Amino acid sequence: MPTAWGLPAGLQSRRLLGFALATFLAHALSLSFIRFGGPLAPAWPPAGLALAALLTLPRDHRRLVFGGYVAIDTISNLLQGFATPPALAYLCVGLFELTIAEALIRRAAPTPIRFARLRDVWVVLGGTFAATAVASLPAALVARHFNQSAFVESAAVWMIGDMIAFIIVTPLTLLLLAMPALRTTFQRRSSAYIETVVLGLVIVSSSVWALLERRIVGEVTASPYLLIVPVLWATLRFGQVGALLAVLGVSSVGMILLVNGQPLGLGGASAGGMLTALQVFVGVLSVTSLVLATALRETQETAAQNARMVEALRSSEQRLRQSQKMEAIGQLAGGVAHDFNNVLSAIMLQLEELRLVRDMPRMARELVTDVESSAQRAARLTRQLLVFSRQQAMQQHLLDLTALVQTHIRLLRRVVPSSHTLTLTTPPEPLVIAADGGMLEQVLLNLVLNARDAQPQGGAIHIETRRDVVNESVPDLPVGDYAVFRVQDTGTGIADEHLPRLFEPFFTTKPPGQGTGLGLATAYGIVQQHRGTIRVTSVRGRGTTMDVWLPLSHEPLPVPSPAAPAIDTPEDTAPAPIAAVLVVEDEATVRRLMERVLEREGYRVFTAVNGVEALDWWLRNQASVDLVLTDLVMPGGMSGTALARELRRANPMLPIAFTSGYDPEYDPSDVTMMPGENFIPKPATTEQILAVVRRQLEGAERTTF
Repeated sequence: MPTAWGLPAGLQSRRLLGFALATFLAHALSLSFIRFGGPLAPAWPPAGLALAALLTLPRDHRRLVFGGYVAIDTISNLLQGFATPPALAYLCVGLFELTIAEALIRRAAPTPIRFARLRDVWVVLGGTFAATAVASLPAALVARHFNQSAFVESAAVWMIGDMIAFIIVTPLTLLLLAMPALRTTFQRRSSAYIETVVLGLVIVSSSVWALLERRIVGEVTASPYLLIVPVLWATLRFGQVGALLAVLGVSSVGMILLVNGQPLGLGGASAGGMLTALQVFVGVLSVTSLVLATALRETQETAAQNARMVEALRSSEQRLRQSQKMEAIGQLAGGVAHDFNNVLSAIMLQLEELRLVRDMPRMARELVTDVESSAQRAARLTRQLLVFSRQQAMQQHLLDLTALVQTHIRLLRRVVPSSHTLTLTTPPEPLVIAADGGMLEQVLLNLVLNARDAQPQGGAIHIETRRDVVNESVPDLPVGDYAVFRVQDTGTGIADEHLPRLFEPFFTTKPPGQGTGLGLATAYGIVQQHRGTIRVTSVRGRGTTMDVWLPLSHEPLPVPSPAAPAIDTPEDTAPAPIAAVLVVEDEATVRRLMERVLEREGYRVFTAVNGVEALDWWLRNQASVDLVLTDLVMPGGMSGTALARELRRANPMLPIAFTSGYDPEYDPSDVTMMPGENFIPKPATTEQILAVVRRQLEGAERTTF
């Protein structure tokens, strides 16, 4: 269970137990050194461990840390016979010192300290130096009162000992808590184990050789300063942890030599003097190595961060270029589709006119049928272009994704040959989404056709719908509940170099004439319009899996209303009413064909080339017009919607129908256009044109009545 500080309760308990055990062992070891002529420990580890615990654990654990520190100190003193009034006084001074150090460090830097920047090192050094300096005064008073020690010497011993604890044990403890990074280093380089053993042997042997008293030139002893070489090796190879462990190794060797009565080459006439010299040497060595290691880490992390920023910038640049390219292609595709739909509209209307010719030879009728089939295929292609360019309106309503797939599976079985098996797995509960059912059917069809083509010799295609949850937000999927439908095949798979271009328009690996490269691009465009995404997993030779993620809706499915009884209407039987229609169309061929179709049904037809000409004509002859049928996109500076606004200012009840090679985009501030109601998408059949005209005129009559 996470706490307010961020660590799970179990991890906090393990850390507390680890701190307690380490502090007890360090305290016992330090007390054992006292038997060899005084407090010879070159660092006072318990103080460093206690400060690390205060900086690592939550603030509400301070009482527990201080209580544990007092208990461990008391138990250790009792076990080794040092439970005396001076020990209790030193304990109180130590608690005072820890309180000041923690307060200063927490005020200067956020905790826990990571030692990722040089500033962290200076904060710890500054805070602990100030706390030790303040605490050394009462410590000296205690020493003078109980031991009759010199005031300055007592303060110096206290300051040097505790400062070394704070600059070696505290940083080392905090860094070791980030052991995953260290483990990763060793996992990546198995040779690091061998190098560590070799380095340890070098540090021990070189410390013994360098610290023993030897005169190189007269009274000069320079051999201890050669220890900077192995310490620098540890710093460069293993960073901050390696540097501090190397210094700790040097101090341990020096301590052992002192315990065994060996004189050190650092100076000092007595054991206490040699201890002080060793402490100063270790302190300088630890600060130097820690600062160097932290500077190297900060430089490396800054370089890595800069590299990530450069990579992110390059990636953003690439995405921007791709988005601009896709936008340009989309605009081009939409424009081509619009112009092509005008051409197709003329072709399909002319084919319908040809069908009305009597005594047409059988071969000519077959040719007309073939041309009509090709025109319909071209119309489907232009619809794909419009979907890809997002210029096709999406008519969303609540639906069950599982029911949609189950209904569409019958059509899919017709396009999948008998050499392929098509299976479906669905959950028992409905997957309610707000979507355009027709668009999703097109996505499913495109994915199944790709799965079929990936298995030319036959294979298995499996479709599955399920519910899934995204708990962590990713760039293409925010947190939430999703409905997923999967299309999986056992085909040839997709090459790694092709995966990044999979949804690019006009990109295909199929032979010429077998693919347009718009199927997956169209599917991806539709799914993005539904605020979803497509994820692709492919293994060469084993197949491809495509998962379509769509946001689930938390609204219930609408209850279907009972079917109304059929009522005979005069729509299909009664002759068309005599009415005047103004056709506004910039394409001459389409304009003439619409005029012919409407006149054959008994309408009086007037025509205009663009919106400006239509508005001028209407202002002169408005009383004689019952319906305006206008294209949406026209030259001359006035679109169909702009023309409609001008006409309705003078006659709000005037019925207006629209037609365009684009599908309309809904805009509440504009005229609402519904295919089959007041909008005729190009290319359209004669029946579609006449049905919309009749519906608009009948609606106007009912309103007038």
